[in-house]
Amino acid sequence: MRIAIIGAGFSGLAAAWYFLQREHVEVTILDKRGIGGGASGIAAGLFHPYAGAHAKLNRWGKEGWEESCQLIQVAEEALGASVATRKGLLRLALTELQLSDFTLSAARYPEVQFFSEPQCQQQVPGVVAKAGIFIQTAMAVYPDRYLWGLWIACQKKGATFLQQEVKDLEELSHFDCVVLAMGSDVVQMLDLKRDPMSLVKGQLLELEWPRGLAPLPFPLSSQAYLTMSPDSKTCLVGSTFEKKFKSLEVDLEAAIQEIIPKAAAFFPPVKEMRIVKGYAGVRIASKDHLPFYKRIEANTWVLTGMGSKGLLYHALYAKQLVSSIYEEFQP
Repeated sequence: MRIAIIGAGFSGLAAAWYFLQREHVEVTILDKRGIGGGASGIAAGLFHPYAGAHAKLNRWGKEGWEESCQLIQVAEEALGASVATRKGLLRLALTELQLSDFTLSAARYPEVQFFSEPQCQQQVPGVVAKAGIFIQTAMAVYPDRYLWGLWIACQKKGATFLQQEVKDLEELSHFDCVVLAMGSDVVQMLDLKRDPMSLVKGQLLELEWPRGLAPLPFPLSSQAYLTMSPDSKTCLVGSTFEKKFKSLEVDLEAAIQEIIPKAAAFFPPVKEMRIVKGYAGVRIASKDHLPFYKRIEANTWVLTGMGSKGLLYHALYAKQLVSSIYEEFQP
């Protein structure tokens, strides 16, 4: 089978990897921005199965977690280096509703531990006096390292990469199978009346970490998130959630106004940190907020709808897609 995958982010590279586990395949990955050049490459990288306001186990969260962990290991082995830190994540309860939800989460899931106000402040000097939950198994994945490691693994299996834009699927008519894993760009290929989709622009900020302040021992989150860069010289803080936007470009002033107050509410030192850079990407979500894959033409499939949970779901849904395609190709 000659397979073309449009998109070199989480979903596209995961699909490539699972195709390459089959026999008699030729996989070509195409992306106009390069490996990890889209929204996946600027993701915050916070990875655990309890995302969302209520800190509940996400639907298919356990399965997604396990499958993504395996791909992270594949990337690390190919790269010969770590692509994530595994030190957990602290979620602080700023409201009574959060406190109630977090208390329930800690009682329900063994890997979620309740931290009192003193415990939180002891673990992270500078954090506000609030209780929270500590998700012991959470990771901070470095998307650029992970995606590059996964690409190296695919390349070792024989995959080819072309940095080019595909404007018309007729350009790929010589392939037996085409998978669209293009993130938000895929909307131009879908019937949005039949497959309702929503686009959300997310911006995040990179801040210079003060020399006199100890780096965070693990990421923080509440109504925003805060995570250290690999060298601990900067941190990433985000993000905006813009359903109505006019431009795909970074709007630094708007990002600052929305993000900094939310982050400062649980970690006040961010108010004094210098802005290094802003990043912007567009996520695509389905009506039920779950990813999906489907056949849209005789030899063309789409894998999309990851929303803000690309790290959690990309491996699971890519693996299921590849299995589904092979079932349909069986004589």
